Amino acid sequence: MTDYRPGQCNIGSQQRRRRARIAAVAFLAAAAVVAADAAGALPGPLLLVVFVPLAVGFEWAFQSYESFCVRLAMVGQYAFGDDRGDVPEAADRRADRLLAAKITAASVLLAGVVTAALVFAA
Repeated sequence: MTDYRPGQCNIGSQQRRRRARIAAVAFLAAAAVVAADAAGALPGPLLLVVFVPLAVGFEWAFQSYESFCVRLAMVGQYAFGDDRGDVPEAADRRADRLLAAKITAASVLLAGVVTAALVFAA
């Protein structure tokens, strides 16, 4: 368990790359929604759906950047390649859950701000 750091790092490089790929796909989906709206192929109110891929994109991009999985934090685990396990200390699990909450809150906030800007600009 040498790579695990409570409230800082609970995944390895393979999982970071996976999260970066998912974030990229989510941001491409958001761009597609915006492009469809700009082309007039999407009814105006449906531009609000861009919030979903933006929130997913921000969440997974933050997880990749921070080397931290929100889901693993919520279940008290870590994963570094074949080195997977449970986080034994309650204080460490609390630190992990706090960072997970911060990542999710930041993702939702950023997605909301960007969505609002797009809606008002349309």
